[in-house]
Amino acid sequence: MDESTLKLISGIGTKLTQLSRPNKDVLIKSLRQAVSALSQIEQPSVNEASAKALVLGKLKAATEPLRNSIVKHGLFNHTDKDVRLLVASCVGEFFRILAPQPPFADKYLRDVFKLILSVFMELADSTNAFFSRRVKILETVARCKCCVIMLDIDCNDLILEMFNIFFSVVRDHHQQSLINNILSIMSDILNEEVSPQLMDVILGNLIQECKDTTSAASQLAASIIQSCAEKLQPYICGFLTSCSLDRDSVGSELKESYHEIVLKIFQCAPEMLNAIIPSMTQELMVQHPHYVPALSVMNIAQTDQVDARIKAVNLIGKLILCPEYRVAQRYHVLFVEFLKRFADKSSEVRVAALQCAKACCLANPSGIESLELHTSVKDRLLDFDDKVRMQAVIVACDIVRSNLKYTSPEFISEFTERLRDKKISVRKKALQKVMELYRDYCDKCAEGHITICDHFEQIPCKVLMLCYNKDCKEFRSQNIELVIAEELFPTLLPVEEKTRHWIHLFSLFSPSHVKALTAILSQKRRVQTEMRNFLALRRKEKEISSEDMQKLRSSFVKMSASFPDPSKAEECFDKLNQMKDNKIFSSLNLLLDDATLESALEKRGLFSAVEEVHVDL
Repeated sequence: MDESTLKLISGIGTKLTQLSRPNKDVLIKSLRQAVSALSQIEQPSVNEASAKALVLGKLKAATEPLRNSIVKHGLFNHTDKDVRLLVASCVGEFFRILAPQPPFADKYLRDVFKLILSVFMELADSTNAFFSRRVKILETVARCKCCVIMLDIDCNDLILEMFNIFFSVVRDHHQQSLINNILSIMSDILNEEVSPQLMDVILGNLIQECKDTTSAASQLAASIIQSCAEKLQPYICGFLTSCSLDRDSVGSELKESYHEIVLKIFQCAPEMLNAIIPSMTQELMVQHPHYVPALSVMNIAQTDQVDARIKAVNLIGKLILCPEYRVAQRYHVLFVEFLKRFADKSSEVRVAALQCAKACCLANPSGIESLELHTSVKDRLLDFDDKVRMQAVIVACDIVRSNLKYTSPEFISEFTERLRDKKISVRKKALQKVMELYRDYCDKCAEGHITICDHFEQIPCKVLMLCYNKDCKEFRSQNIELVIAEELFPTLLPVEEKTRHWIHLFSLFSPSHVKALTAILSQKRRVQTEMRNFLALRRKEKEISSEDMQKLRSSFVKMSASFPDPSKAEECFDKLNQMKDNKIFSSLNLLLDDATLESALEKRGLFSAVEEVHVDL
């Protein structure tokens, strides 16, 4: 041990003690010298108790004047930030070289720790010139386990403040060594004593959204739970179990974020939650009030129960989303109860379960859970509630679209049957979804990923059969014609590919399909015939008679019946008849006389006026 260094430190302290009111410049100069000298002293490493006591005695004697001067001049609470930082550096060094004894009497330690916390509050700014000095203080405090002393002197309020400070200043860009020191200080406290207030702070930061600084705070909270899992488990599990089984008895505001907390803990310390799996299972089943209340109160209670089950379903769904948790295998009873929610008495719960099934199957299509979820989704296609059936159609189609190659024909057949649903809204949604699916299938065939197969080609066949739905004008043959003509194939699919699909699906036609397609083509033929009659009347040199006008009107009515909106179509035909530009009618004649679609399409591109009429119709 360098005696000259000890003498220098003692001299600095003596000089400061003799001054009645040292100014800032004197303080900064003296404290800088003291910090430099203190940092050169190593902590006593002798093993013999007597020898160590002798060394500590020398250190205490050498540093006592400086420690007394800090107390005398109230430097713990000095108004200047630079002075306080240097004092904190001295304090940190005192803790280091005098450990395990505190460097100050208990009555001063509260001010000591308030000073240290004020330094910690500045750790967020890593660009500050004094950042490295603050990091050094943090490192020293962590290594010496100084903050545990706060428990001994009943500074629980400062401990709580310190935890809040750490969560507020930690940043993603901080070096891991800094974060480790913060984690060490917090872990030392928690391994000694856990309070509900500290648990609230940790769990509250655990579920913070990832914005600005809170991503690092959430990760810090997760690291604390991991490192202190054994100590924290009884408290966390007790809190979560109370939230699950009797939320009203929980005083913490975090009770409303119970499901988010469970999910986050599952991600950082899944073994901790083994104890609450039974309560999570029961939460999926909650359907009964504790008493039979008045009708209005009963409705509120039932709504609360439905909300609770929906939240529980969404939570389990998110857990299943992560294959590494192996929820279905490790917690089979929980998974079985989750599957039962697909048949829950509440349609809202059934819809929530279907949405979870979609997310799970899309995330892990080949997982064991997905196979069981397929069955549950298929069962909901026949649900008595049309909203549930509609959701089941959406989910089933999206699942198949994500995995066309390995989907069973039976599954496809089940949801395409919803094109015949008794509810028109379900039929419409089914039509939209199966058309999306068929277009995806056509793209995959064109890319060579899959081959043409019957169970997908049955889709346009079943769409054709909608022509027989007499209870819905949206499914009249003229509407289905537009679906087949404009929505069946992807826009950029080559003609050769379209032809391949048409040839294959023709091979699947029954007499009913032929009849439906014939009705559509006959309708188109009628429009063509009536348009020829209209143009022939227009070419008469003499003025059109009232009888001819009646024929025109009759043609308009017949042609309009072939359009989705007959009244609008008839109005457009009237406007067409009033036009004086004979080029338009010449163009229409050309279109009607063309034998091939290719030639007709070419001429359509030449005559923009004709195209405008077509769009209006």
